[in-house]
Amino acid sequence: MKTLNSIPLLGHFRSWVLIINLLALTLLTSCSSSSSSTPPEAQNNLEGRVFVLGAQVDDFGNLALYAIGTDLSGAVLTVADLQTASVTVDGVSYNTNDDPELTITAVGDGDKILSLGLLTDYSNSTKGKVDLVAGVITQMLDSMPLVYEAQVMTFSDELETQLAWTEDSTAIKAAALVEHSVSHETALFDSMGVALEGDVGTDGLIERCRPAHMLVMFTDGKDNLSSVYSDTGLGTIVNNDRAVVIILSTINAETDVLTTLAGDLGAVVQVADPASLITEVDKWASSLNNMVKITLDSSINTTGKTVGIAIGSQIVEVNPNTHCTLQP
Repeated sequence: MKTLNSIPLLGHFRSWVLIINLLALTLLTSCSSSSSSTPPEAQNNLEGRVFVLGAQVDDFGNLALYAIGTDLSGAVLTVADLQTASVTVDGVSYNTNDDPELTITAVGDGDKILSLGLLTDYSNSTKGKVDLVAGVITQMLDSMPLVYEAQVMTFSDELETQLAWTEDSTAIKAAALVEHSVSHETALFDSMGVALEGDVGTDGLIERCRPAHMLVMFTDGKDNLSSVYSDTGLGTIVNNDRAVVIILSTINAETDVLTTLAGDLGAVVQVADPASLITEVDKWASSLNNMVKITLDSSINTTGKTVGIAIGSQIVEVNPNTHCTLQP
């Protein structure tokens, strides 16, 4: 656990559902600006993507990968689609049809696989006087598997843990919907660093023992206060510790910064139309109900080797990283 005393876990907070309202306000503002300017392009990196939420080797040498995905149209890949995956180890391919060493099974609601971090930016650069849109985030959470654990954190110049790690879905939804009314400067990098690595009294996402890790955050990528973490340093942490980061933002955000923070395995979604954000995020969250566990048994040595999975035309390289002792 990293000790970070410069970011007190105190502060004011608003509802996570303000994300959609803030996006709506940004859209209205951009529409009223000069027509001579060229607006940034929206991007949706959730389409045609396979996400490996965890890649670990247990004490018996078995490699376990946890994967979800969407096709090129953004439709959720089904368990049947994901069960056609192959795994490569230093260029040697294994598939379920020909190789008994490889098995691919559906992850059930009762499997405690996923740790989910929610982190929201309520600084001056993202604030707006907008009405709450009740149920938007609960809709996303309702699309996810029944059994997961989550932590809810918000920040401006200070980071606050609104809800520590829990499996209580009702409490998670309530924490995500609590209203915020005050915002200040932005300690984005330091806040994300604590959300990932933890601080005194706070468990970070990558400290959690569950094999699949995911951080969903809303920010515009602006930072004017951090002193401990940088965007490039955070990108390295994300890549090394296998935390899939999904960043939601506006089309006027700092795209380069967001891309760095998302790392090699995450994604950035910047939208002009808030309704499209709701649709895309809901489809992507639904893919978590189709998660599969891909297991390559210990007869195949993966130590120090390049490992990847291929599903259709999508290929994702993985770097197994054990956060805790796994059972076979």
